[in-house]
Amino acid sequence: MSAFTLLFIFAVLSFGIRNLNLLKLFSLIVLGFGAYFTLHGYPLPLHGFHLSSGIAFFELILFIVLGAFVLNEDENINITQTLFIGTASIALLESNTILNFIISFEALSIISFILVANIKNKTQASGAVKMFIAGSIATALIVFGTAFYLFEGHSLNSGLGEVGRFGTVGLWIMLLGLFYKLTIVPMHTWAADSYAQIKASHAALLSGVAKTVAVIAIFKTFSPFLLQNIEFNTPILITLAIITMTLGNFLALFQKRIAKILAYSSIAHAGYMLLAFVAVKSSYASTGLLYIAVAYVFMQSALFMLIGNISKDSTKLSLNDIKGLGQKDKIVAFLFGVQLFSLAGVPLLAGFISKAVLVYAVVDVNLPVVALVTLLNSALSVAYYVWIIKQIYFDDVNTDYKLKSLNAMPLLSQLILLGGTFYFGIFAFEIFKVII
Repeated sequence: MSAFTLLFIFAVLSFGIRNLNLLKLFSLIVLGFGAYFTLHGYPLPLHGFHLSSGIAFFELILFIVLGAFVLNEDENINITQTLFIGTASIALLESNTILNFIISFEALSIISFILVANIKNKTQASGAVKMFIAGSIATALIVFGTAFYLFEGHSLNSGLGEVGRFGTVGLWIMLLGLFYKLTIVPMHTWAADSYAQIKASHAALLSGVAKTVAVIAIFKTFSPFLLQNIEFNTPILITLAIITMTLGNFLALFQKRIAKILAYSSIAHAGYMLLAFVAVKSSYASTGLLYIAVAYVFMQSALFMLIGNISKDSTKLSLNDIKGLGQKDKIVAFLFGVQLFSLAGVPLLAGFISKAVLVYAVVDVNLPVVALVTLLNSALSVAYYVWIIKQIYFDDVNTDYKLKSLNAMPLLSQLILLGGTFYFGIFAFEIFKVII
């Protein structure tokens, strides 16, 4: 039995479990067995799926993070949807043909739409609609690009082969559709609103889990094409990466709501991830991408879940609301501070090494200007992360806004994610031993 089979079966059966605590217990057990099957090399038992050491490693991280989501959730339906997202993520990560990749990618997208359809107010409805529209456009581009690729005579039942003019056009149209989901500029505008308007734990799943799963799967699937046409592809990817990271960081500087800052930070990190595509011929590119995906899924998930746990409405939580948080709740302030410093790239935290490896990969392919721009962007991002820290620790307490305390389960969830941020900041060698 594979982890995919196990998660899928239990995700279906979970509809019949009414007791929340019982559902959490069984979900954690299933995720544990899923990690066991992955660790022992059981891929999805169908043609066209493959489990490499790097993919197995990231799936183990995925099970840990999904476990944290299960502990954090307070609704049965959200836990069930988390398990379905895990199921689709495994299929996408292990896809080894274009057909399996497209089907798995769309399955993950559809489950994501169902997730955000659990609407509680008008703001969440607005975010869900924007996400659905963006997803529909992305799917149309993927299908259109696939038609061009097939027109050239290629098969979908294999990986990417040598492509000609039509194939190149088709694959770039597909990439533009996929980049919609990764929030690459100019396909980013939906995310700036959607991530900030939907439920915080849903935003954590989508911007943390779904994005990192997608970027690894896209890199694994399309890297042969990027290598084949490297002189044509690289300038386009450099332009997209630089604009995405710069615009994301620059716009984050002017935001007042925490969710909006995290949304633009997510866009900026999509630009950092794109550096692996830029440096695809470097042996450090896949390692750097895997590292930033691991670091990012811990950091982003933790912060979005945290603002959902402490606020009455995470979509409206502002910098002014968290003033003096360090005096009111030292534990929450500490959790905030560590994850923000990791996003900023402070040493001994996971976010630092991940960016360093990607910069090294860019230098390795003789693109020092791109590396310099990346470092400048990283320095720019420190401004708004430190500004949040300043509100938390150095401003007077805002007595008008009452923040909620963390309950036992959400606190345990945060400690798991905090452990990942510390562990992969200190023990970097664990990721250097595997390949995607």
